[in-house]
Amino acid sequence: MSAQLNLESLSFSYPGSKQRALEDATLAVKDGELLSLLGKSGSGKSTLLRLVAGLDRPSSGSITLGQETLAGANTFIRPERRQIGLVPQGCDLFPHLNVTRNIAYGIRHWSRRERSLRIDELLEQVGLVGFGKRLPHELSGGETQRIALARALAPKPRLLLLDEPFSNLDVELRETLRTLTADLLRAQGTTAIFVTHHSDDAFSISDRIAVMQGGRILQSAPAREIWHAPASPEVAALFGTINMLPPCGDDSSRPSFARPDQLVLDSDMSKCFAGGTIRRVEFLGSVQRVTLDLGTSDEPLSVDTPSGESLKEGETMGVRWRAESPNG
Repeated sequence: MSAQLNLESLSFSYPGSKQRALEDATLAVKDGELLSLLGKSGSGKSTLLRLVAGLDRPSSGSITLGQETLAGANTFIRPERRQIGLVPQGCDLFPHLNVTRNIAYGIRHWSRRERSLRIDELLEQVGLVGFGKRLPHELSGGETQRIALARALAPKPRLLLLDEPFSNLDVELRETLRTLTADLLRAQGTTAIFVTHHSDDAFSISDRIAVMQGGRILQSAPAREIWHAPASPEVAALFGTINMLPPCGDDSSRPSFARPDQLVLDSDMSKCFAGGTIRRVEFLGSVQRVTLDLGTSDEPLSVDTPSGESLKEGETMGVRWRAESPNG
């Protein structure tokens, strides 16, 4: 499958800033793929999205969609001519237009019959049949988000961009809407880029994740690969606590970092690569997080064990890899 969207060595600096907001970003998004941009605030996610949408012009590099160059050295296609849909963070429905007219805004040039059929189709797909006459202030947060998605999809864009669409929703509603969004995008065959700083959103909704930090793309891979084989400690740290492991002689094959659930405590030191004294046991529900002081200049290790396991502060324990982990 050939790449539909190509970003090549894309960089951008805001006026008056000496630091680049985006640095040499190269990325390909396949036709029909759902890709997430994941990173902390200030990592460059939204900047990249704005460049693809045409809201900003890159300082260098190029953007192509299909066979068309959208931005390059001597080319810049205006946003309204790109056929790219955008669901902004705040949804931004037109407050004076009802649901039907909000969805119809981008397809005003369609015939009345085509317009009506498309609106009915989308209202059914987002589960809001009968909401056509409601005004935005009569909608809940989740309903507003669904209408914003329907409005962006109405013109059948070549590419859909979603900028932190669930950030203002509670956890349960966010989970429901991200599932609905992913199912709808895949049913429509829509190519999409989804910006988020929530790893759970990226994992559940994406075919692939591009991890960003400091304006750079650190790794681009399927979710399972990002989780099991992060390219660096910086990538791994986006998904929770990591341990920087003490050096192991000439064994360069052993990873230099590990998550707490990749390690196991063991009283048999002959099986372990490190050992130390339990400093703290923290109950976290199904697991307990044990902090092990190695008694050296190395940082303490965090290890997740079953919550029913009896462990006490001051005990001496060893640490080994879990059997299914990289060096298990």
